[in-house]
Amino acid sequence: MNIYFEMLLSVFLLSIAIRNVWPQKMTIKAYAALCALLVIATLPITLLSYMQYGFFSILVAVCLFGLISYRNTRPQNICMGLTGCVLTVIIDNLLIGILALIPDSILNHPYVGFAIIPIQIILFYMITLFCGRLIKKGLLSRKGIWQISQVWYLIDAILLLLAIIFIFNNVIHGKAYSAASVIFYNGLLAVGYFFVVLFLFLSMFRSYREKLQEETRQKSFLDLQEYTRNLEAMYNNLRSFKHDYINILTSMSGYIENGDMEELKTYFEGKILPTRNLIAQGDYKLNQLSNIGILEIKSLLSAKMIYAHETGIDVTIDIPDFVAEFSMDTVDLARILGIFLDNAIEAALETAHPKVGLNIIQNPNSAAIIISNSFQENSLALHKLKQKGFTTKKGHQGIGLSNAQKIISSYDNILLETTKQGGYFTQYMEISARKE
Repeated sequence: MNIYFEMLLSVFLLSIAIRNVWPQKMTIKAYAALCALLVIATLPITLLSYMQYGFFSILVAVCLFGLISYRNTRPQNICMGLTGCVLTVIIDNLLIGILALIPDSILNHPYVGFAIIPIQIILFYMITLFCGRLIKKGLLSRKGIWQISQVWYLIDAILLLLAIIFIFNNVIHGKAYSAASVIFYNGLLAVGYFFVVLFLFLSMFRSYREKLQEETRQKSFLDLQEYTRNLEAMYNNLRSFKHDYINILTSMSGYIENGDMEELKTYFEGKILPTRNLIAQGDYKLNQLSNIGILEIKSLLSAKMIYAHETGIDVTIDIPDFVAEFSMDTVDLARILGIFLDNAIEAALETAHPKVGLNIIQNPNSAAIIISNSFQENSLALHKLKQKGFTTKKGHQGIGLSNAQKIISSYDNILLETTKQGGYFTQYMEISARKE
């Protein structure tokens, strides 16, 4: 069996392994392109006898095929292509080891020798197909961290560098190189491996943070939409009230012109006085929120307080002075306030007379945010509320307040004080101006 036939057989097995682990169903056209690309990549081995460079060209060909085909899943393509290379080496050596156990007298038989290669190909296909299904089921679930493309690039880098280390140690090491050269190459690979993994890890962390910020911005945008809808509803109510007010004055003028004070008194007590309660119920005191100069924070606070009012909570808002900015990241502040207000609303709803208060005080060098709510008195220790996983509500994971505490602890200019007294739970957060 000459070297050309062996290389063609190896290319054919490698293409089968890659096809069986490929993320999507590979078309015949794509499979033919893969085979052609792998044949071209083996030319340094078959024609030039550059064994060590030939293996590198095969890795390049696999990665190139993953990049140009099925572009929506490039990182998964490269990962599965390199996984196919690893499976080819492992399974091919396993089958060769099994063949080595068969006596030469049987292998040299003409009929047996003729059937060995087809049997080897069939077994290779079945094993790679089984392994491919297991790998795809485990890695292509599109859940958790597998949704982040940087995770796939990290796996790609690990597989690629492991393959290069394997080639250096098993092919180049077999040549007449000195021990110092081998140590140098391995050290160079180790350093490169470290920096690539570090870069991808930092990229993953940055991507995760950007995704979290994008989710918070999206939530702020939805809160802004809700804020706008409520303003429109209040404007329409104001127009309606203006129209009704004119009608009321017109109807009252008739009683006054006729001098019928008794009928006017009856009309006033029966028709006009009840509207006082209606107007008072619709007073959200949202005009106080106009003193917040940060639009996303204003929209968040308005959406939460309007929701609290609509659920039957007595809402009070007190923001006497204009607040142009807070000395912290707006996304972090929105997350903290969202957690505090959600917990305040839920706790207030458990009481007979639910109340939630929001007070923001602008000081010369700081801004204080005070969120208070009525709560059901119990023996709960305050320090337990900040522990991750602790919750008093069934079906909740208890990570809200612990996440808020984690965000606050990352700033050195924020003071948080939690108290409970007289049936009220209060979160006092003071944000000092950062030193230049």
